[in-house]
Amino acid sequence: MPTAVLFIVCSFVWGSTWYAITLQLGVVDPLWSVCYRFLLAAFLTALISLILGKFERYSTQQHLRLMLQGACLCGIYYWLIYLSEHHITSALSALISTSELYMMVIFGRIWFGNPVRQQVIAGGLLGSAGVMLIFLPELQGVVGSSTLNGMGLAFSGCVFFSLGSLICEKNERDGMGLLSSAAYTMLYGSLLVAALALVLGISPDFVWSAQYIGSLVYLSIFGSVVAMVSYMALIRAIGADRAAYVDIVYPVIALMISTLFEGYVWAFSAVAGVLMIMFGNYIAMRK
Repeated sequence: MPTAVLFIVCSFVWGSTWYAITLQLGVVDPLWSVCYRFLLAAFLTALISLILGKFERYSTQQHLRLMLQGACLCGIYYWLIYLSEHHITSALSALISTSELYMMVIFGRIWFGNPVRQQVIAGGLLGSAGVMLIFLPELQGVVGSSTLNGMGLAFSGCVFFSLGSLICEKNERDGMGLLSSAAYTMLYGSLLVAALALVLGISPDFVWSAQYIGSLVYLSIFGSVVAMVSYMALIRAIGADRAAYVDIVYPVIALMISTLFEGYVWAFSAVAGVLMIMFGNYIAMRK
């Protein structure tokens, strides 16, 4: 699949999952919500892989790497993001998520010796400034103890996501099959958060409501099977640092959806921010 299509799929799908996640907050404990989401997604991805005859077996060392990848990408990251949204607005969460691009550049250089691509840094800085412009009205006057806790949780989540993306890049370089490695990644992530919940004394819980089940199915199929597999393919195609620009773009998609369904009104600063993000994307993605 063309790189541009993978980028668009990740941006649009993850942009639409923001609202679906809010439907789960306060309904079921975040650990179990994350567990159910990725357990269902792992089953569906493995089933597709088996039907297509592309399910692969891996060595113990490869399974350990997939376990670590799942813990970071599909487990701890989402748990921390769910927790942070109890304390901070989605605007602040979007701004913090832009830090993932810089972390991947730094960690990738330290651990894998990846080159520091100046156009990625320049595009990321321009995109981050664009995100700040878009959410400027919502970012004013948000500082407080609860806000600081939420920012710490969100930033910690971004660290894990960055590490997971780089591990994914390493696994993709080693030629692991996309669908089967994605299935194991989501399975290990779901099992990890389930184990963490039990250690913390949080019993399994589920709500049989149309709202919760509908959001769970949407997040599993589109937010995980479609978007996560596309993101892993994007990392394979252009590297983790460039793929991280998705995290700068998808908040704009979320605002577009909000415009259609919630009456969001675009200010001049928001329009200017979108133009900056688009130009930053051009700079970061050019060869």
